Parts: sequence; C-alpha cells; structure tokens
Amino acid sequence: MNNQNQKPLVLFVDAATPLFYIAIKHQENGILCEQQYNHTQLKGEALISEIKKMLVKNRHNVNEVGYLCTTKGPGSLTGLRISMSLVKTMGQILNIPIVCIPTLYALECSYLFSQKSEQADIMTCLTARKNSFYVRFSGNKEDVFKQFSTETLCEKAKDVNIVLWPSGSVPLDVCDKQQANSVIVKLSPDVIFGLCSIKYQNKEYVNYKECQPEYAGKSVAEKNFESK
Repeated sequence: MNNQNQKPLVLFVDAATPLFYIAIKHQENGILCEQQYNHTQLKGEALISEIKKMLVKNRHNVNEVGYLCTTKGPGSLTGLRISMSLVKTMGQILNIPIVCIPTLYALECSYLFSQKSEQADIMTCLTARKNSFYVRFSGNKEDVFKQFSTETLCEKAKDVNIVLWPSGSVPLDVCDKQQANSVIVKLSPDVIFGLCSIKYQNKEYVNYKECQPEYAGKSVAEKNFESK
C-alpha cells in the first residue's frame, strides 16, 4: 500500500441495504459522481462495469483510486457478499486499503447530517429475516447493535423519538404516531466519505484479507447445511 497520498480518488461501493450505491470523490475537488440503484435496476455482477463507466465519464481510471469505502453490515446477506467481494478484489488487485463503517451507524449519521441536528433518541432498523431485525440505538458506540424479534422491536419503538429505515425497504408499522416517527433514509455518500476520511487519516483501515463483513449470525442455508 505505497504512495496512497498521490492517488486523488476515493471510491464508495455498497450493497448492504436494499440499494446499490456507487460514488467517486476527488480528495481535493469533492464528489465527482454518485449513483443509486435498486436490485432490479442493476445486478451485482454489473457493478464493476458501472464503476468503470463513471470513471471514464469523469476522465479518470481505476489506478487513481487511493482507497475504498464501504459499510460492513449487518445487512443484506447477498448484498454484503456482493459489495465485500468487489472491494476485497479491488483492494487486492490495486493494492489499496479499505475503510469500513458499520451499516446502521452510517444510516444514522446520514439522517443526522440531513437534519443538521443530534437532539433525538433514534432507533435505526434493518430487516434481518422474517420477524427479525437488526437494531441500533443512538448514543452507543458505532459498532453496537442488537437483533430483535418483531414483538421486541415494537416495544423498543415506544422509547425513542425516531425510527429509521433504509430506503428501498418496507418499514414495519411499529410506531404510534404520538410516540415516534418512522423515517426512510438513504446512505449519504458525502457523510460516508467524511467518516471514512477520518478513519483513513487515523490509519483505521484494513487490507483485502482483513476486510470481513458483519453477518450477525449464520444464514438459514448455512444452518441447514451444517445440520446435515
């Protein structure tokens, strides 16, 4: 990982939520371009070609990327495998580091940035599987989350002001309007780049071997395979 400071670009790729995100930032000139797709608009195998198109359109190439950004989960099992496989492969081929942010924390920060405020008790939610949810409460360390059943989620929602759901998901109707508001939020590439820049400057990055997704448990398929 040599001469990273001489490379002007940072690439953000993410698929941990129901949307695919691609964004490219020039470290001096700001964000050059960003795209968002749902999983019917773009298939995972097309991500690399979209990245190439975006680079070419902005008169850059992949060798100018100094480091990669992504969220590490928890989130979509398939999406995490797609995004992690991509950034790990690029990290290995280009010999550049990867900066990872917990997905729920990234969603919370994206919302707070858009509201220009931090004065709220926030519960950020991602669907894990049927009747199961990944949940983060504001005020905790960035990598702290819990996994709740539908019933527990409904109870916990009574104690917060805002319940965040990622764009593209179908929010569970858990919130009494007198107690909390459900809000749909997208990951903000601007926020992600800011968070990752701080981590990069503090050398809180990993190489492709060390980059691991947070699956928060085994999938149903894995459990069935092991039981046999």
